[in-house]
Parts: sequence; C-alpha cells; structure tokens
Amino acid sequence: MPKKAHRSAIDPARKLPWGTHFCQFYESHQDLLDIVVPYLKSGLRHNEYCIWITCKPLNVTTAANSLRKTLPGAARYLKKGQLEILPHTRWYLKGSRFNGRRVLNGWIGKSRQALARGYDGMRLTGDTLWLTRSIWRDFAEYEDQLDRTLARHRMTAMCAYPLQKARAFEVIDVINNHGYALIRHGTWQLIENFQRRKTEELARAGLEKMVEQRTEELARVNQRLHSEIAQREQVEQQLRKSREQLRALAGYLQSVREEERTRIARELHDEVGQALTAVKLSLERSVAKPSAGAEINLSPALELTNELIGRVRDLSLDLRPAMLDDLGLLAALRWHFDRYTSQFKIDVDFEQTGLEGRRFSPQIETAVYRMVQEALTNVARHAGVDRVTVGMAADVKTLYMKIADTGDGFDPGSLSAVTASGLSGMRERAILLGGHLEIDSAPGKGTRLTIELPLADNLQQQKRRPQAAREPRN
Repeated sequence: MPKKAHRSAIDPARKLPWGTHFCQFYESHQDLLDIVVPYLKSGLRHNEYCIWITCKPLNVTTAANSLRKTLPGAARYLKKGQLEILPHTRWYLKGSRFNGRRVLNGWIGKSRQALARGYDGMRLTGDTLWLTRSIWRDFAEYEDQLDRTLARHRMTAMCAYPLQKARAFEVIDVINNHGYALIRHGTWQLIENFQRRKTEELARAGLEKMVEQRTEELARVNQRLHSEIAQREQVEQQLRKSREQLRALAGYLQSVREEERTRIARELHDEVGQALTAVKLSLERSVAKPSAGAEINLSPALELTNELIGRVRDLSLDLRPAMLDDLGLLAALRWHFDRYTSQFKIDVDFEQTGLEGRRFSPQIETAVYRMVQEALTNVARHAGVDRVTVGMAADVKTLYMKIADTGDGFDPGSLSAVTASGLSGMRERAILLGGHLEIDSAPGKGTRLTIELPLADNLQQQKRRPQAAREPRN
C-alpha cells in the first residue's frame, strides 16, 4: 500500500544526499510546480547548480515566470548561470532523436562543469510529458543507468511523469528505477521502492560488516606495527647502550694500559733505576780503592742486587705469572689468592672440583685467570669485606665459576658505561669464548658473579703437559 509522504524520507525543500533519485507523478502543472519549485529553491540555497528540462505547454518562459513569482532572486540565479532552464528538444531530443547514452553523458558533463565553477554539486529535474510509447523502453533503460550513475557523482535527480499518460506497467517501471515516487492523492503521498530499500539495507549491512572487518584488520596491523616499533626502539636502545659500553670499554682498556705503563715506568725509574745506580756506585768505589775490606764494601751492593731481582720478578708476575704457563690454572690461582690476601688482607675461600691435574687451552686459562683477577680487584675496591668466596668446577664440556661476597653490593642497571667497564671486559672475555657471565647484586646484599665457559673446543685432553714438570721460574 502507498504510504503518506515522510518529510525525513524525501523532502524536496531540504538538502538531499548525493545520489538521491526520485520521481513525481503529477496531474496538473500546479502539481508539478509544487515539487519542482521547492526542490530547485533548496538546491540554489545550498550552492548547487540547478537545471530544469521543461516541456510544452510549460515552456521555458512560463517556467521562468513561475519561478520568479515563487522564488525570490530567481532572476539573479538565472543571470549568473546557477539556474538553467532548457526545453526538452535541446536536451532529450537533439536531432529529433532520443539517445540515452548522450543524455547521460550530458548530465555528467554538466556536473563536472558545476564543480569546476565552485558549486557543491548539481540538482537536475526533467519533465517527461514529451515521451512517446515508441521510445518508452529505451527511456526506461536510460533511467536505470541514470539511477546507477548518480551514486558515483555529486548529483540528485527528480523526474516528473504525467499521471494521465502512464499505463500500469509504465508506473511499475518508473517506481523500479527510482528510490521514491511522489503522487498527489488528496495530499502528497510517498511510494517507496521496498525491494530497492531491502537491497540497499543488505548492501549497507554488508558494507558495515566489511568496514568492521577492515577496522579490526587495521587495528591488528596497528598493534603489530606498534609492537614492531617498540621492539625496534628497544633494539636500537640496546645497540646504543652496547656502543656506549664498547666505547667505554675501549677507553677503559686504553686507560688500564696507560696506568700499567706508568706504573712499570715508575717502578723501573724509582726502584730498579735507583737500585742499579747504588750498585754501580758501590762497584765503582770497590774498583777505585781496593782494600782488605772489599767484601764489606760489596755487601750493600749484593743486598741491592737481591732486592732488584725481587722487584723485577714482581713486575714480571704482575704482567703475567709464569706458573700460569708452567703449572696451569689451578696453581696460578692459588698463588694469586695468597698474594691477594697478603696485599689486601682479604681472605679467599676457594673450592674447586675437576681442576686438579688438568690443563685447559691457553685462551681458557688466561681468560679465567684475568676474570678472577678483575673480580677480586673489584671486591677490594668496592665491597668493603674481609672475605670472598671463589668456587670452580669443570666437567668434560663446561667450566663453571662463581665469585661471591656479602659486601655493599650495587644496582647493575644504574652503572654507567664507564663505571661498568671492568664488568664489560669480563663479559666480553666470556662471550669471545662462547660462554656467558651473569651478575646478581643489589645495594647492601652483596654481589655474585656466575660464569660458564664451554670446553668442548678448548679443553686439551691431557692431565699434564711436558713443561708442567718444570719448576716455576723465580
């Protein structure tokens, strides 16, 4: 059944959505003007280009006069070209022949011109009183194409059909090709194309579902992108931190080398140099004035020589203990622990399993010795304790090491690249041998270093090398 017109559904006096395509069945020219005038008036007020195709007896002049009476400013709109009124013979029947494709292209061309001139879009209306039955089917196909085309352009269209000329099947064709039909039956009533509305609802539901799916996909993509960006930033931060640590480690190693060179130079100059000078002077006096008391004169020189030998030996041991090469890791560590305790008054509780009588590759023995040396030096400098624990164990594949104290401790995350250079050097030694180092410490809770080094490629499968039988060099 026909329904009463709903102003919210189709209201020619208001701005219509682009793509709106509706029709009007009219009985009199007044019926036609009742819809066309507010339809055009709304378009003009909303900055739309408007075009009206008329048909006799409502020709161009009559249509313009009717607009001037009911639409203030109609003459101004006509003069500036925002409103155009054309006879059907110039638009639909050029050359006295209807061509739907030409008419459709004409609408599209007019729409593009309107946009180029600064209008928001185009509003068109055309009277079909001129339409004959011989070309009805061609015109119906044109209306179907127009309905499909409007949705892709900034256009709205209102088509006027004289009710007295329309047959039943023609009315059905018209309603099928339009979203709405207006007809006066006492009052204006609205006939809605329910099949089309159902299709639009299904299409809208499908579009909404597709938009929802795309939105979810975009959300997942955004989440992945944010995760990848966060991971990349974390990696870049780690790389920056690693570069800072490497620069600090390089600086630390350079500083250690310079300090060691300075210490050795000072030892050679202040201790060894002075001792050699004293020996030289004693010998010169004995040679210059030989006497029965020569032995007494040479005694101080002998004492200085013995002291000099001790100084040189200490320098050699500080640089690299000979027993590390001669007797191996275990003997070198025990010697170092005794010397460390004597120097810093810190006892070393040392326990080992699997090191007795075994030799490892030079790289392993050197790395372990230097890491223990660095760790104990840190304990002496920072821990504030009088005892430290060192534990080692070795099986066929791995050497395990733990160095722990109950001293002041520290926050590993708060160390700068410079202050952590010693620990970084230890970690680099472990990594170069395929192992790893872990640091467990907290302020006031002491420090524990855990080191694992693989032995599969480094362990020398022998309990004693030939040179191990030699006595350690003095």
